[in-house]
Amino acid sequence: MIARAPSVGLLLLAMVAACLPMWWIFGTLQLVVALSVALLVGTAIAWLGAVRRWSSLSMLLTGLGALALLAVPLTAPQRIARGEWAPALLDAGAAVVLSWRRLLTIGLPVGTDDALLMAPVILVLFGAIIGVAIALRSPRAEVAVLVPSVIATWSILWGPRDLPLPWLSALVTLTPLIAYVTVVRQARRRSRAPRALSSLARRVGAGAVVAMLAAGAAGAAGAVADLPERIVLRGDSPTSVTLDGASPMAAYRGFWEADARDAGQLTATGLEPGDRIRLAVLDGYDGEVLGVARAEFERVASAEEGEGRLVGVTVGGLSSQWLPVVGTPSAIRFVGERSDVLAAGLHRDEALDALLVEPGIRSGDGYQLLVQPGPAVVGAESLAALEPADPVQGVPALPDDMLAALAAWTGDAAAPGARLQAMVEGLRADGYVSHGVLEEEAPSRPGHSLERLDRLFDETMIGDAEQYATAAMLLARQLGFDSRVVLGFTPEIVPGQPTTAVGSDADAWIEVRTEAGWVGVDVVPEERPIPEQDQGAPAVVEEPPAQQAPAPAPGGQEQGADPAAPSAPEDTGAGLSRLLETLAAIAAVLGMLALIAALPVGLIVAKIVRRRRRRRAEEPRDRAEGAWAEVVDGLRDRGELAETEGTRVEQAGADPRMRELAHRVDRAVFAAQPPTEPEIDAAWSLSAAVLAARDEGGRRLRPLLARLNPASLVRR
Repeated sequence: MIARAPSVGLLLLAMVAACLPMWWIFGTLQLVVALSVALLVGTAIAWLGAVRRWSSLSMLLTGLGALALLAVPLTAPQRIARGEWAPALLDAGAAVVLSWRRLLTIGLPVGTDDALLMAPVILVLFGAIIGVAIALRSPRAEVAVLVPSVIATWSILWGPRDLPLPWLSALVTLTPLIAYVTVVRQARRRSRAPRALSSLARRVGAGAVVAMLAAGAAGAAGAVADLPERIVLRGDSPTSVTLDGASPMAAYRGFWEADARDAGQLTATGLEPGDRIRLAVLDGYDGEVLGVARAEFERVASAEEGEGRLVGVTVGGLSSQWLPVVGTPSAIRFVGERSDVLAAGLHRDEALDALLVEPGIRSGDGYQLLVQPGPAVVGAESLAALEPADPVQGVPALPDDMLAALAAWTGDAAAPGARLQAMVEGLRADGYVSHGVLEEEAPSRPGHSLERLDRLFDETMIGDAEQYATAAMLLARQLGFDSRVVLGFTPEIVPGQPTTAVGSDADAWIEVRTEAGWVGVDVVPEERPIPEQDQGAPAVVEEPPAQQAPAPAPGGQEQGADPAAPSAPEDTGAGLSRLLETLAAIAAVLGMLALIAALPVGLIVAKIVRRRRRRRAEEPRDRAEGAWAEVVDGLRDRGELAETEGTRVEQAGADPRMRELAHRVDRAVFAAQPPTEPEIDAAWSLSAAVLAARDEGGRRLRPLLARLNPASLVRR
């Protein structure tokens, strides 16, 4: 049992290496705790079973009992503190079957929700029991390598499509597996022939040389070459939730109705001055309504661990699929009667930084958030310093009146940030706010279509956040900034007290993408008296520009172009890019050549090391016996496999030189006195003569081909 301990250690190391990619599936330290405990418990059960000579059924039942005891502490420890041991145990029992499928339908990382850790715990616990039992008790202990291989395969198939340095993960897993097989075979060889020369160091040395060459080549190729896509069971980020109803922006004015202005929409605790409650994020526009350009909402686990400030939300009169959040949530926990339903329907779009719940929230629902700072809202005076990121949304076709106003506001401003600042200041200075839902308010049509925006800019600008946010988003794209509209609430916050957001706290602003990330911009004018319009005076219509400002060419904007047109920086790194591509191609070629040369070089080095070890063995008898082993291996490499059963004289057959060598080696091994150095030298000379005689009359390349044949290294 003790003799097999080194091989068991290598097997456990291989299982640990196979579990490393699971971090990108779960992304929680609880994974480390759960797998460590499962590995230790499984190893202990297998070791105890080997000592006590348990049957396979007994070890299986013991493993099931251990799983039942450890299921809740390992997969849902947070529920123990809340006194939910019984429900957590039922969920863990269901997860034995359901977690395998659920892992493929939830966005990564999945955390610890829904007892999803049950799948890897089962793999590692029973994998350790089976693998260690085979390593300790089976005559064919090499079969145990299937256990870490299965775990590694599962980690790949259930993992993400993109994994950092996948070649390194594979190399880390294969190294202990190869070492395990080597140690197991060496142990078996020693048990069959106790006096046989040790080949462990020889194999380790040769394997280390090959591993270093292969690692260097794989590292060079993996760093510069485009690897093929990983084959995983998880598909592309699917939109597994349907956005019901009209655009959230179309319902904006509903918050300003007489009966909704003072109605509580939600109550939040833990807010700080400056916080905004984000509801919907909209980046798509078809000329009629705002929506989501490319919905990539995928189901995510409502993880209960994270970092940040604790914020609690209780829903009042608000009803929406969009989940109100503050900043960027790192963890969410639903409470109340519908907590399980809401948790099962939670979806996230990372690009939009927004969350949905498929069944929708309604009065009485509650949840807690751990929030981190989201996109900062910057003042108009700070916009001039912003630099746009490379735009990807494209420039829409806008009415002439909007382009004329944009050109008038931006004037001679040249920098994109300065033009954005001029646009925001002009929009807020020329615009007036009216929701048009009360009798005393100035008339203001709802809607945010291009026709409504054209009317907004064609006369005195009267509207609300629905029109101004949509117009600002479209004009920001004209200036080269990717932009989107955020609908939410901006309530008055008193530190240390609950904050109730009422209908009149509804607001909308835009976010623009800069080189530093997304930043928020307030674009709605301040409420102020609207001047009286003279109905009898003729309207003065400015001459619209001859054509719409064009989108920039990929190389950047020409000097003297319309200042309202977006610009992109010129590409000045083409020469450096070509140099890096050339160096990468050279490195890839050299890496592939090194990889191709690794095998033959490693074989030759391994055989040289083997011969030197035999020739320089400490015991004279071992040095004499090494001469015979060298002949046997040489014949095996030449395809003349000598009989390995029987005495040396029987193996020598009719070859006179081999028979003479067999007699010399037998005398050296079994004589009362160890052989002298001249006798050992004679045996080695005779060994070389035997192999040279076999090569006479054959092809000239036969000695070289024999050196490159791995037969003698494989079959020992």
